[in-house]
Formats: sequence, C-alpha cells, structure tokens
Amino acid sequence: MSQAGKIEQQKILRVFKLINLLQSNIGKPVHRLSELLETDERTIYRYFKLLEALGFEVVKEFSKYKIQHRPGTDQTLNFSTFSQEENQWLKSMIESQGKGNLLHDSILKKLAVRSEVKQGTEQLFKANLGRLVDEIGQSIQQKKQVWLKDYYSLSSDTTSDRIVEPVAFSYNYETIHAFEPASKSMKVFKIERIGEVVLSQEAWKYETKHQLPGTQLFGFTGKNKFLVKLKLSKKAYQLMMEEHPNARPFMAIKNRNQYYFNGEVPQLPGLARFILGLPGEIKVEEGEEMKAYLSEQLTKMVS
Repeated sequence: MSQAGKIEQQKILRVFKLINLLQSNIGKPVHRLSELLETDERTIYRYFKLLEALGFEVVKEFSKYKIQHRPGTDQTLNFSTFSQEENQWLKSMIESQGKGNLLHDSILKKLAVRSEVKQGTEQLFKANLGRLVDEIGQSIQQKKQVWLKDYYSLSSDTTSDRIVEPVAFSYNYETIHAFEPASKSMKVFKIERIGEVVLSQEAWKYETKHQLPGTQLFGFTGKNKFLVKLKLSKKAYQLMMEEHPNARPFMAIKNRNQYYFNGEVPQLPGLARFILGLPGEIKVEEGEEMKAYLSEQLTKMVS
C-alpha cells in the first residue's frame, strides 16, 4: 500500500476513535485527546470541525470536550444506511487496522447516521479491546511478560509504558490482574486504558508472587487449582466462549477444527455442570479430580 493510503487509513481510524472518546459524559481535554490519538492539538480541532460538518455537536465543558446529545431531537441525517459490503469492510478494517479500499469515502459520509455511527464506533471500540484481550490472553498462556504501551493512569493523568506479568482477567474482562516488577506488587489495570499490548520475549520471573484475591472461573472463586484439559466440540467451544468469557485465555483451536480448554479451575462444580449440560460434546482428557467428580455426579443422577 502507498504511504498516502496508509495516512488516509490512520485519519479514518482516528475519526472513529475520537467519536468513541467524545461519547463520555465527562469529556476529555484536547491535550489528552491528542495523546490518545497520537497527533497534535491543532489536528484535534480540525477533527472537531469535521464532526460538526457531519452533524455532531461538539461542546466544551470545564476545559473538556464531548459530543452533546440533545434530548428529544432526531439527529439522523438523510444519508443512506451502510451497505452490506461497507459493513463487511468496516469490520475488516477495525479488526485488522485497515486495508486499502475505496469504500472509505462513502462510509465517512455516513458517519452522522445515528444508529450506524453508534454501531460502528462500538464495533471499533469492542474490536480493539478484543484484540488487546487476545494478546494478553496469549501472554498468560505462554507465561510471558508484556508491555502495556501508553497506559493511562487516572490518578496522575499521565501515560507510560508498563511491563507486567498478566495473571488473570476480571470476570467482565474490564481489567487484568498483573504483577508489576517495577513496583514489586500485584496491580489491576483497566483494559480500555491500554494503548497497545506488546508481547515480550521474557518469560515470567515472579510467578511465586502472582497472588490473586480469588480467581473467578465458571462462577466460582477460590485459591484451589484443579488442572483440567478438555477436548470440545465446536458447539461446546462456542458456548464456553459466550457463557464463560473468563475461560478464554485457557482455550485454543488446533489444526483449525480441534477445540480445547486447558487450565486450572478454583472449584469443580461450575465446570462440571457445564460438561454435564452438553452430553457427548466434551471429553475430559486430563484431570483426575474432575473425572472422579463427574463420575460421582452421574452416579447420583441414576441412583
């Protein structure tokens, strides 16, 4: 792709990110927006004018800017909705950080359509968070340190690069528990405040200090560790992904059509209920405690 094409893609991504950042009720100052979007403050003001031309109302309150949603007014403009091809390209662009495509002009013209803008910005935000979660999950599986690039600290209102050893996600995937070598302590980091995740080649060095308040997995918390390896059908894999997202770091696909869960659970009943609810869809390959527990539950069911 030409350099001009790459620059144009960055502009498009910045516009979407800016819309998402301005959706907050609190708003953000221009200097913070310029840091998050990796551009200068003059460019941010130019983007404000672009958004206003597209039908958004950007307001300033207490030195912070946000998009004003006027109650009782219909902000939908008379642009057509996204076509199926445009939606597919937008999804592809968000997930892969963009590929050269002439559809971007028509998509920019439709930014002011209320439902499409909301959906598009949410897709961008969620896709970016999903990518960060995948990369952090990979580091947990490989027991590798990671760099949290441009992490924003709310208490100091600063951004910095933090190297950490991720240990586990919160149940709702909003935060990660990680050991920070610099402070020699366990800390909680919000996913949405991470600019980029860069996997280090350094293995964990402080695993003995990875203390959690109690990992929640399959609805249970605790400090017990029962190792379980499962081979899942595609249906079981998809259901586990949807119903138990905190299990995601321990799930893997091999050879495109073999699905596995391989991790430690704090208690057996939650995962056992999931297995028993999908007869014939899950095979316990490892985990003697789980096999014994399932056998006991099956005996109770038929007795």
